Amino acid sequence: MDESPMFSRRVFLATGAKAAAGLALGVALGRGTDRGLAWQEGATPIPLEAGAFAPNAWVRIAPDGAVTVRLHKAEMGQGVSTALPTIVAEELDAAWDRVGVEYAYGDPAYGSPLNGGLHLTFGSTSVRESWAPLRLAGATARAMLVEAAAGEWGVEVAACRTERGAVVHDPSGRRLGYGALTAAAARLPVPADAPLKNPAEFRLVGTPVPRLDIPAKVDGSAVFAIDIRVPGMLTATVLRPPVFGGAVRSFDPTAALAVPGVRHVVEIPAVLPGVDGGVAVVADGYWPAKLGRDALAVEWDDGPNAGQS
Repeated sequence: MDESPMFSRRVFLATGAKAAAGLALGVALGRGTDRGLAWQEGATPIPLEAGAFAPNAWVRIAPDGAVTVRLHKAEMGQGVSTALPTIVAEELDAAWDRVGVEYAYGDPAYGSPLNGGLHLTFGSTSVRESWAPLRLAGATARAMLVEAAAGEWGVEVAACRTERGAVVHDPSGRRLGYGALTAAAARLPVPADAPLKNPAEFRLVGTPVPRLDIPAKVDGSAVFAIDIRVPGMLTATVLRPPVFGGAVRSFDPTAALAVPGVRHVVEIPAVLPGVDGGVAVVADGYWPAKLGRDALAVEWDDGPNAGQS
């Protein structure tokens, strides 16, 4: 396995974890000063249905053999909810029809290493920044499952291989699905080195695998952000500078606050260079938030790009 500033065996081992009734492995997309690519070690544990869930976990294998990959990027039609699980499934040698995806929690460990740990999906970076850690997460899980099967059979690890969610021992014809091995694998130490596949051996990456998000979109069960309702929920709209790189000089919230349903008017500072701030109007729903935004009186500082078009 190649060492790189983005990833190391030491940090992989430090962030790996094992759950009692399922195997969970974790790798953090950390933060640091070197282009934000240093690796964060440790985060708040995330509950799992059968016990403590490993922090920063990317892959979970249940006793029934189902593989769940945590998605830390926003699916906006670009296909990350399939692309990223494909990377894990490839190295894991999982059966694609047993692979599922779930969104990650808002844990700092899932922050983008390219932008100071913020939770961002941007600039065609999802696969690029996730490629190495997700490959290693899948490969390490596979190595542990193979070791567990070899121990069960009393054979050499080198005599075993994997295919479509199972470990196979060709000399004896024995075969064990991943689900039957999770308890044993979870008791093993995380290996210091997990071999990655030769790309020539890929059977999922680079092929037209069925998208994981299509069935829910077809049957109407998919939940989009616009569908979400929680008690006490408010909606915000943001008025941005008219010129890229601009900033708020001053604003008068009086007219916006006079709109029925508007609760607050708040200035938003620029988060990062090139990411403009603005003024947010928070209201009981979208329509009053929009009307409040339209009523705002803002004086802008057009900044260094004033006069540019």
